[in-house]
Amino acid sequence: MQAGTCHALLVLADISGFTKFMKLHTISVTHAKQIIVKLLEAIIKTAMPPLKLIELEGDAVFFYAACYKDETELEQLIATVKTQILGFFRSFYQEMCALSELQLCLCEACIGVNNLRLKIILHAGEVAVEQIQSFEKLFGIDVIVAHRLLKNSVPAKEYILMTTPVYQRLGDFHALKPETRRENYADLGKIDYVVFYPPAELIGVTGAYDQSVRVQAASRWRWYLRLDVIGFLDMLGIRKLRGNFQHLPQK
Repeated sequence: MQAGTCHALLVLADISGFTKFMKLHTISVTHAKQIIVKLLEAIIKTAMPPLKLIELEGDAVFFYAACYKDETELEQLIATVKTQILGFFRSFYQEMCALSELQLCLCEACIGVNNLRLKIILHAGEVAVEQIQSFEKLFGIDVIVAHRLLKNSVPAKEYILMTTPVYQRLGDFHALKPETRRENYADLGKIDYVVFYPPAELIGVTGAYDQSVRVQAASRWRWYLRLDVIGFLDMLGIRKLRGNFQHLPQK
C-alpha cells in the first residue's frame, strides 16, 4: 500500500429512476428535488459508524469506512456495514410511504414517488484521503471503480451489488442467492461482481406499507407549503441544502 493511502470499504446508495424523475416541467422538478432530499436524508440518518459520509451526489449518497490496520479489521468493517444495508432500504421505503401518504399535489413528481427504488454498490480497495479545508475527499482508482459501477448491465432497478473484494470477505448476504456478473469498461477493464435481488419482505417494503397510517390534513398542507416555499426560494437562488447529521462523522 502506498504512503498516504488506506484500505477502505466504499458504499454508494443510489436512487433508481432519478433521471426520469427530474425530466419534468418546472413545478414537478421543484417537488421532485424535495422528495429526493427527504429520501436521501432518510438513508443518511440510518447510517452509523464506521461509515462516514463523504459526499452527496445528486441522487446518491457516498459513504466510506477506512481501515488503517490489517485485513482482519477490514473484514470486521464489512461485516458491520452489512448489518446497516437492510436499514437503508427500510428507511427509504418508510420515508417513501410517508411521502405518498402526504400526497396533496397531483404533479408528476408527487404522484410518481412510489416508482423510485434503491440500489446499493459496495466496493473495497485502496484510497487516498485528502483534507480540503473542512472537507474530506477520496482519491484513487477504486473510487472510480465504485462510481463507474453505478452504470451497469443489471436488468433491475433495485439490488445490492458487491465487487469481488467485498464478496470474498463477506461470503454471504442474508442467505440470498448471488448472481455473478462482469462489466467491461474501456478505461478500467473487466470488473467482476455479484448481485443480490432482495425480496420485498427482507427490505421492509411490505411492512412499510402495512404500517403506514393515514395522516392528518394539516400534515399534508404543511408538506405542500414546504414544497412551494422551498421551490420559490430555490428559484430565487437564496436557499442551500443543509442537513443535520451529527451522528455520522464527516471529517
